[in-house]
Amino acid sequence: MTHRERVLTALEHEEPDRVPMDLGGCLASTIVAAGYPALRRALGLPVHDTQESLRYASLAVIEDDVRAALDVDIVHAPNAFGTRKTVRVLSPLSFVDEWGVQWRKPEDGHYYVDRPPFAGEATVAAVERHAWPAATDLVSTAGLAEAVARLRRATDCAISLELRGRVMSVGQFLRGFEDWMVDLAGSHAFVQALLERTTEIELAANEQILAAVGDLVDIIYTSDDLGGQEGPLLSPAAFRELFRPHFARLWRHIRSRSKAFLMHHCCGSTRPFIRDFVDLGVQVLNPIQVSAAHMDPAALKAEFGRELSFWGGVDTRTVMPRGTPQAVAGEVQRRLREMGHGGGYILAAVHNLQPEVPPANVLALFEAGRQFGRYPLA
Repeated sequence: MTHRERVLTALEHEEPDRVPMDLGGCLASTIVAAGYPALRRALGLPVHDTQESLRYASLAVIEDDVRAALDVDIVHAPNAFGTRKTVRVLSPLSFVDEWGVQWRKPEDGHYYVDRPPFAGEATVAAVERHAWPAATDLVSTAGLAEAVARLRRATDCAISLELRGRVMSVGQFLRGFEDWMVDLAGSHAFVQALLERTTEIELAANEQILAAVGDLVDIIYTSDDLGGQEGPLLSPAAFRELFRPHFARLWRHIRSRSKAFLMHHCCGSTRPFIRDFVDLGVQVLNPIQVSAAHMDPAALKAEFGRELSFWGGVDTRTVMPRGTPQAVAGEVQRRLREMGHGGGYILAAVHNLQPEVPPANVLALFEAGRQFGRYPLA
């Protein structure tokens, strides 16, 4: 089978020759830039400057030689987000994005929200006054179709593409994390006004990308975190009142403009929302944060496995950074046993691999996938 055939077969809930594997197929299943040179070195590949795919997350672009060495099945389409003209770089460690959010990065750390534009006022009037970006400020599609077409010719991997799909986090970034959580409890008029405006902008931005490459990719995904380690960040009732209508609009639009599989990335303990995701058209769920409450992989597969495929599941909280290569191999075998039967599973780490993850553990993940992921599974 080709890599693309393997992925598409699995997502159709059929068993391919082996379980598909991923590193870099979405912007939550890759490796941070600081850890990428060590991986290349461990693979015996030349080390050079790392290309980053997303400014505020400092993520490495996985190159062809790394994908080939690990036998990865998915390649990410070029990032179409943002334009240089609307991002203001304040310093090497600080910038203002297209929405007006100021980000700052400590030395050897990750970017965090430094100055949210709605920090001082959470009112409908403030939403109406804000200098909202045009959808054209959020995307850059020049050359995108040609680049994706080249990928289809040059690789047999399944091609993935990220689109805008932020509902929870767009408010966290624009308002500030703590204040946004308080708003969800009481300032519903502000929340609804903010989300109405941001959803309209995201829909228009997505339309530009879908018009360019919606028929050239195999997987389209959105990202928005709704869970913490011990439970969801909001109640199911609040989700359905405040968030579900906006996810419905975003996902319905994607499904109407492309035949690609729709995946959603949602970290943490998200069990109470999965039925809603399925009902709204999500076909693949990432990352399956197995260390979080109520995220037992076998139980999720038993309940949703006929309707939903799963992507991820190899623990990045303890096993990948602190375990031995043997422990990583054991973790892979558990995920394959719990989620791989009948297809519907893509093997990957729960989240982006951090610099403290030993390269030997990364190699062990993919070696175990190749060794134990052949169908029929044990």
